[in-house]
Formats: sequence, structure tokens, C-alpha cells
Amino acid sequence: MAAVFVAFVGTLALLGLRHFQGEFRNSLYNQQYTLVSALAASIDEKLLMTQKALIASTRHLPRAALADPELAQQHLDRMAALHSIFDNGLSLISPDGSLIAESPYKPDRRGRNMSFREFFQVTAAIRKPYISEPYISTYSPGRPSLVMTIPLLDERGELRGILQGSLDLLGRNFLANLKQIKVGDTGYIFITDLNRTMIMHPDPVRIMKQTIRPGQNPLYDRSLVGFDGSGRTLTSQGEPAFSSFKRLSATNWILGANYPVAEAEAPLRQAQTYFFLALAAATCVVLLIVWLIMRRLMTPLDTLTRHVRELHYKTGADRTLSLTAGGEIDTLVQAANTMVRTLDEQQQTLLESEARFRSLTEMSTDWYWEQDAEFRFTLLSIGLIRADVEPSIGKTRWELPAKGVTQAQWAGHRRALERHEPFKDFVYQIRADSGELRTLSISGMPFFDAQGMFRGYRGVGSDITDRRSAEQRIEFLAYHDMLTGLPNRLLMQDRVEQAVAQAQRNGNHVALLFLDLDSFKSINDTLGLHCGDALLKEVAARLRHCVRDTDTISRQGGDEFLIVLRDLPDTDVVAEIMIKIMERLLEPFVTEGHDIATSVSMGAAIFPEDGRDFETLLKKADMAMYRAKEAGRNTYRFFDEVMNADAVGHLQLLGGLRRALERHEFTLHYQPQTDLASGKVIGVEALLRWQNPELGMVEPGRFIPVAEESGLIVPIGQWVLFEACRQAMAWRQAGLPPLTMAVNFSAVQFKRGDVQQSVIRALEESGLPPALLELELTESILIQDVEGVLASLQGLKQLGVKLSIDDFGTGYSSLAYLKRLDIDRLKIDRTFVRDLATDPEDAAIVRAIIQMAHSLNLRTIAEGVETEDMLAQLRIFGCDEAQGYLFARPMPALELERYLTRVAPG
Repeated sequence: MAAVFVAFVGTLALLGLRHFQGEFRNSLYNQQYTLVSALAASIDEKLLMTQKALIASTRHLPRAALADPELAQQHLDRMAALHSIFDNGLSLISPDGSLIAESPYKPDRRGRNMSFREFFQVTAAIRKPYISEPYISTYSPGRPSLVMTIPLLDERGELRGILQGSLDLLGRNFLANLKQIKVGDTGYIFITDLNRTMIMHPDPVRIMKQTIRPGQNPLYDRSLVGFDGSGRTLTSQGEPAFSSFKRLSATNWILGANYPVAEAEAPLRQAQTYFFLALAAATCVVLLIVWLIMRRLMTPLDTLTRHVRELHYKTGADRTLSLTAGGEIDTLVQAANTMVRTLDEQQQTLLESEARFRSLTEMSTDWYWEQDAEFRFTLLSIGLIRADVEPSIGKTRWELPAKGVTQAQWAGHRRALERHEPFKDFVYQIRADSGELRTLSISGMPFFDAQGMFRGYRGVGSDITDRRSAEQRIEFLAYHDMLTGLPNRLLMQDRVEQAVAQAQRNGNHVALLFLDLDSFKSINDTLGLHCGDALLKEVAARLRHCVRDTDTISRQGGDEFLIVLRDLPDTDVVAEIMIKIMERLLEPFVTEGHDIATSVSMGAAIFPEDGRDFETLLKKADMAMYRAKEAGRNTYRFFDEVMNADAVGHLQLLGGLRRALERHEFTLHYQPQTDLASGKVIGVEALLRWQNPELGMVEPGRFIPVAEESGLIVPIGQWVLFEACRQAMAWRQAGLPPLTMAVNFSAVQFKRGDVQQSVIRALEESGLPPALLELELTESILIQDVEGVLASLQGLKQLGVKLSIDDFGTGYSSLAYLKRLDIDRLKIDRTFVRDLATDPEDAAIVRAIIQMAHSLNLRTIAEGVETEDMLAQLRIFGCDEAQGYLFARPMPALELERYLTRVAPG
């Protein structure tokens, strides 16, 4: 504490002393610079006043004196005031440089040529007053002199002569008094010009000599280039000095002052000595006081320290200290006693906790253990496993009847122990008392004594049997189908990638088969999900018998399976395997007393011909499978590029259809329907057209199946219904004859949309009478949910709309359903009408349809009528109505209006 105080006070003192030193030097610099500035100003003033006196004397010099040497001599001798200043004399010089007169007079000098002198040449050139550089005078050898000149000019500015005065710079009337000025006891003033020539100096030897070489005095070197001020430097004799410099404005001389540092700082050093003596005395006093205080305080602290050191050997009440010292020492003793009591309580709590822990570990599947420095068990608790631990005491772990550990694993474990490294999750198996094989995981840490000597290991163990089983189950489910146990898509992708990599190395082929069960949904719907699950398990079992062990079968979900056939030298065997699979799956399945018959549609993609990665092969096998479905099911197809092109086209159509409604790309064309008896147009059929910006006009046969497959036919069909009703009402309001508007409805619209509500809304929004709306239905609507479809049709019939069966004879024809449907008209498909005149079978079918319709009180209409022969045959058979190119092609609404105007009677 005392040392800190002394250091603090000493630091403050040193900082204060350093500040005082800085202030002392700054004050010295300022005072010395003030002195040289005042002296420089005085010398400048003297020079200017001398020059002004010389200028004033030219006013009294008569012009005739320039031509009369005697007259000039008289006037120069009478200039007493100037002689007191220019103690080296005055001269009058002619324009050509001849000496006219000088004072004091010197014989034999008149007429002497002065034109070579520097002062004459400069004055004649600038024609202004001029002060020369100092020079050694011939009047006063060894002393510096100065020349001042005044040009004498006539009214035109022409030079008539020069008045010149020379003075001794160190004479009594100019700089002599500067020699008497002292800076301190040994400091001095000096003057130099810019050429380093000493003009004035206390040492006469240095006068008019260059005694300061460049680099000897850095501060002086700076003054030559413009520096005015003070600073510490070395003189030309190498003596440290405080120097100040000031440039004279009249002559560009440098006036300097040097004050030796040793003399200047003598008072400062004396003050420092007194300061340090006082600081040392104060420090000794403080240290003495601190020592006395600490001596008083340390005695009780020594007693407390001894008590703490012996605390380990004391018990009971002796563990607390009774000591009265007063103040903070009493507080410290009380805190120490409180700490001892707290430690005693914590020790007791720890002992109770350890006993509680021991009892709990006996009831847990986790346990603890300890080993000595030889890695032999000294303590072992095996918890609820209840294995006999006594035989393990004194043995190492590798001497126990452990299982599931290889020799290499034991060796690695022993190396870690010998290096005294901690270890974690070392797994082995041991048999419990019940005979069950349990999986254990142990972790341990080495422990050392106070001297750092290795004493053994201690650690914990856990029974991870159930956890390991759960992890294995989870890992299995992550890569396998839960129902069939087959690999799932993730594992199948890995197997395909492995097969492809092997095939690339060996130059072989890989086949990816995509299987889809036919009619599986109906089996689920009729027999229940449990029967469907049982069928999938049996299918998986049969597939395993159709392929090699090296091949992989995967269930993708639902009724879809994948099979990868690897390492194929050629692809001929792929078709044989698919035929084998079809034959095997055609055999009836017996599930919960039900005989179930099913079949499979398959697609195949081959590496490397069809793709080099899983996703590409899967996509192409999927395409091939759908082609097998389209071919009638229970068959297989290999992928080819036509399928890919069709799929791309399909996607392009689907993408365009999704945006066609909002982009207003759909339009309706209308084909007239003619009554054969009267020849009048009695109705039109609304036919959808799609004008796509990229694809152009798309045929209905291309985009209608895509719309039905994707479900887009529902919003598209609703737009057709509303637009057709609106147009029919517009024609009615325009005064055209009443026409029945026929609108096609597909099975998808009946299945996914609310047909009855759509018709009601279309009629209400357009205002069209229901009797003028006819819905053309396909026979396929009756394949599923017959009762629901019949109820919807009866509701439509009650609205007053007409119903007709489109393409009759090509689909699900049933006389019983025709009777229940309350149909108004049958539409004979164009496939029968096309060869009506040439094919007796088609003629017989058309005749039978017409006769049957008439027997049921139904009207008939034939579509696709293109020739007069077809029309004549239909009239013979008694057909009621017809439409086709023979009458008119489908056309836009405005064109149909013009058509109706042309064919109208009259």
C-alpha cells in the first residue's frame, strides 16, 4: 500500500516537474525572441533613417556640382550631419562611373573609375536607393563596412550622377552598442548575412568570415530559409544553446542570440534538486507512518492465518476463532467463522447427497465405477441390470466376459487408458442375471492425486439396449417402406447411383422399371384399406421372386413400385423380366377370404441410353409406364424420345392452359344445326377454340384431353357455358330467329364441378330461356357414381334445359340408362356417318340408332355430314337433324349472323 502511495505521489511529482520544465523553456524562448525582435527592429529603423538622411541631402546638391568638381567638393565637405553617420566618407560619381568628388578629400583620386564597383552597377541599373552587402573597408581594415547610394535623376528620369555614403558597421554610430548587449553572463548577439558571412560578433576573429558551415547549427540553417523564432540547438562550436533568430527587413540580414543551455537551466536544475530532496523526505515520513499502522493491523491477521492453516485438524467448537481486535479485523474474523460453519454444513449435505446417490444408482440402469492405476475395478455398481458384480472386482474390463468388441477395438481402448486420456461411449455387451444380452455404454476420466500422480479411472455407464434398438428401427424406417419393408425412394436413389457407377466401370447396362398396379384404387374402395395393404405386401413378396438378390425393389408410395436391374450385359433380359412380373401378378391373390385379381403396367428406362442419373431415369420410366397405361394396361413399354417430346408438349399445353383464361385467349365458334325436314337452322353447337401466342391456333383434340386430365376443364367449361348463353341471348335481342345453344359437358365437369348451380347462374346472368339451352353429355359420365349423375341430370331437366347424348354408340351405351336419363336427342358420332354411303355395317348401325331413338321418342342428329350422298342416306333412314361442312363450318359469332341472314327464307 505504501509502495503504491509513494509511486503515485512520485509519478505526480515527476509529471509536475516535467510541466514546469516545459513552461520554463517556453518562457525563455519567448523572452529571448522578444529581445532579438526588438534589436532587429532598431537596426532596421537605423538603416532606413540613414538612407532617408542621404536622400534628403541630394535635394541641396546643385546640378552644377555634377560638372564642377570643386563646387561638388565644397558641398560634400559642408554635409557635417552626414559625416557623423557615414564615417568612411561621401562620394559623388558621374553617370559614366568617374569620381567627381569625395569627402574627406583624398589627393589624386578625382576622375578615378568607379564603374566596376558593385554598388555603382546596381544603382545605375535599378535607379533606386541601394544598400550594399557588407564588405571589408580600406579605411578600417578588418572591419565591416556598408555603402548606401542614391541615384540623381533629371526630369526625364535620366541618370545624372550617384551620391554614395560609406559607413563602418561596427562604428560608434551604428552597431557598436550591440557588442555591449549580453544574454545572461555568457550569451551574446550576432549578425550574419544570407551568405553566412559574420557581420557582427563578440569574437573579432570571426568578423566577415563564414564560420558557420551548413549542418553545424540546424536552427541557423532554418533561419536562412525564412525561420523566425527560438529553439534548442548546437552552436558552430558544438555547444548546446537556446537560440533565437530574426531577419532584418531592410537588408535580409539575420540577427541571432545564443544563450548556453548550461547557464540558462542552472536555476531549473537547482529547483529540481530542492524538489527531489523534499519528495524524499516526505516519502520517508509516509513509509514510517504506514509501517506503524501495518504493524498494529498484522498481529490479529497472523493469528487468523494460523487458525485457518490448522483448521483441518480441529473439530467442533475449536473450528471457530474467538478474537477481538476491533474494526474491520472483527468483521473479517466473523466472516471466517461464518465460512467455516457454511463449509461444515455443505460437507454434511454432500455426505447425505452421496448416500442418496448411491441408493438411487442401485435402482437405475446407469451406474458408476472406479479403477485403480492398473485398470482393475475397485468399485462397480450395475443398477437394475442386476448382474453379479463381485466377480468383476479386481479384474480389468477386457478380462470380463464382454461381447461385441473386436480385438482392434480393445487395443485402441487400452492405448487410450495407458495414455491416461478420457474416453466416452465405449460400447460392449454383457449378459445380465436374467440371461438377456444387454448393450452398455461407458465413459471415464482419469484422476490424479495432489502430487499429480495417476491413481486410476472413474466413470459412469448406461444400459443403451432399448435406445440402440430404437435407433436401429429409426434408421431402418428412414430408408425403408413401413408397410412392405422394401427400400424407399431415398435408399433406391442410392442403390441406382451405385449401380450406375458400377455399370460405368464395367461397361454394362442398368434398367429402372416403374410399376403401377391397375385398378388398385377400386380394390381399396370396395374391400377396404386393410385388404389393399395386404395386397401390397403380397405384391412385394412376389416381386422378390422375380428378380435377383443383387437387384433392388422399392415401394414409392400408393401402388407404385420401382425395380433396379443392375449389371446387365445387354437389355434383352429386361423384357423377359417384365413379362415374368406381369404373369406372376396376374395370378389371383387371396386376402382375408377374397379372391383379388389385378394386373400391372410397367415402364422401363435404360442406362446409359435414356439417362445417366436417377432423376432422369425415373422421369423417363414414369413416362413409359403411362404409355403402357394408355395402351390398355397390363403391358409394358420402353422409353423412347417420342414420349419425351409428347411430355414436353403436354407440359407446354398445360402451362398455356393455366394462363389462357386470364389472358382471354379462348373464343367460341358456332356450327349451325339444320332440321332435315324443313331445311331451317334450328340451333348451333358452341365449339371452343384456343389462340395461343406461341402455339398459334391449337386444335381442340390436343388441348381438351389435357384440360380434362388436369381438371382445368371445370373453369374452362364454366366460361364456355356463360359465354354461350350470353351470345345466344345477344342474338335473341338482335332479332334473330330463336336458336337452341348446344354446349358440351364432360364427365370431369360432372365429377368435380357443381353443374346444376353453374347452369342456373348462367341462365340467370344472361336471361336466356332454359328451353334454348341444350347440354351435350358424353356416355362416359355414367361409368362412375351413376346415381349421383342421374340425380344431377334430373335437376337440370327440371330447370327446363334440353339434354342430348354426344357421340352416341362409341362409349358406355345402355338402353336402361337412356330411359332413366330423360334424354331429348341422340347425336350420331361422325365415325359412323363418315362411311355411311360406302360401308354397309356403318349404315346398319346408323339405321339402328335412328330407329331405336324414334322408338324411345328421341330425336336424332348426325354430325360430320360433308356430302350430298351422306345427307340423302340420312333422309332415307329418317334422321331428324344434321350438322357438318355440307351446311357450314364452325364460325365466329359475327360471321354466323351473316350466315343466318343469307339462309333465312325470303
